[in-house]
Amino acid sequence: MPSEPIVAKANTTAGPPIAPPQAPANRSQSNYALAMLTAIYVLNYADRAALSVLLDPIKHDMHLTDTTLGLITGFAFVSFYTLLGLPIARWADHYNRRFILTIGLIVWSAMTCFSGLARSAVQLALTRFGVGAGEACGVPPAHSMVSDLFPKAALPRALSILSAGSQIGAFVGLTLAGFVNQYYGWRVAFFAAGLPGIVLAIIFRLTVKEPVRGAMEERHANIDLLSVSRTILFLWRQRSFVIITLGASLMGISFYGFQVWTPVFLHRVRHLTSGVIGTYQGTLMGVFGLGGVLLGGFLAERLGKRDVRWRVWVPAVGSVLSCPMNLLFLFVPSLPVSLVCWAAALVCTAVYIGPIFAVYQSVSKVRMRAFATATFLFCGNLIGLGLGSLLIGMLSDALTKRYGIAAIRYSMIFPSLIALVAGVFFWVGSRYLERDIATASE
Repeated sequence: MPSEPIVAKANTTAGPPIAPPQAPANRSQSNYALAMLTAIYVLNYADRAALSVLLDPIKHDMHLTDTTLGLITGFAFVSFYTLLGLPIARWADHYNRRFILTIGLIVWSAMTCFSGLARSAVQLALTRFGVGAGEACGVPPAHSMVSDLFPKAALPRALSILSAGSQIGAFVGLTLAGFVNQYYGWRVAFFAAGLPGIVLAIIFRLTVKEPVRGAMEERHANIDLLSVSRTILFLWRQRSFVIITLGASLMGISFYGFQVWTPVFLHRVRHLTSGVIGTYQGTLMGVFGLGGVLLGGFLAERLGKRDVRWRVWVPAVGSVLSCPMNLLFLFVPSLPVSLVCWAAALVCTAVYIGPIFAVYQSVSKVRMRAFATATFLFCGNLIGLGLGSLLIGMLSDALTKRYGIAAIRYSMIFPSLIALVAGVFFWVGSRYLERDIATASE
């Protein structure tokens, strides 16, 4: 087991361990580490996005229903992702985060390749279990590392850059899988999505150093590792954390719902081929989704200097505006106009990602940051990806008798409207943010 790097000399006086004062960061090393972590994030989401553009070919070959596809894309992945996320995050708060990320990247990349060998829904679900188990090692350790590489004032920007990997990954996964499927079939597409991760894992392990915990704190910070029960109790008492997590979980229904089911909508309602769908969705998410993530981080950092609540108000505004844009995307008759509305919706939807993750790092103590992120991912993915994807599939099956292949359009009204509720939760949670940041710094 890799040991935790030495943080500071042992204290000679009573009291919990404290981090050293903020030391000058090696900017080039920090930026390189962020670039590598972002590349891992790209592959994390490329593997997920590849499946969404392959749903209809898989459905045709395996004779599945939309409800079954919803279970495979949602709960088959989320069950292991969420169940393992919390203990792995606890591990990351105690041991070497670089090692954990390397192992996770190898596992989820290999299991993505194995998805191409599945011959039944059960076998495909089992590979998604494996992908979820591997990806549970990804986000919490990465966020914890970034919080020790950049000062708090720069966290919204740094975490937005990291989170932008999700949109780049969607572009890579959708475009690559769409064209590979069109010419070589969906099985080969899974191999094309999974193999690069194994190579990147080796490069990451050899070239990125484990950062010192607490090195970016503005003053001496408590780096004591609290028990799980005390960690959970502390986060539960942080009202902003609880309320914002509820809002982000609901926003996940909209974010993941459109990410998973938009290719199906474009195929059934707009009658586009998988290659064209992958190009449209990948390009729009890669440009406008990426732009939304970076815009959210920029606005939260700039406006947050005036009033810290802007770190949550920015996601609130974006969530509310995404609702009408998504509805226009679904119902505007003209395909070009519909795509323009979709581009606007992607910007509004993605705005919340970076600022919310930065908030979690700010309202939690040094050695509970990975756990805090994992707690959100547990709730957000279970509700957003697991439950949301399943409900959309069930609604589509239920409405098929009335609307035929257009049922998917009407089932996607649900994730559009839920974004309004998410915006309200963000606004309410902002009222407690300043107090909770101060509490976490004690």
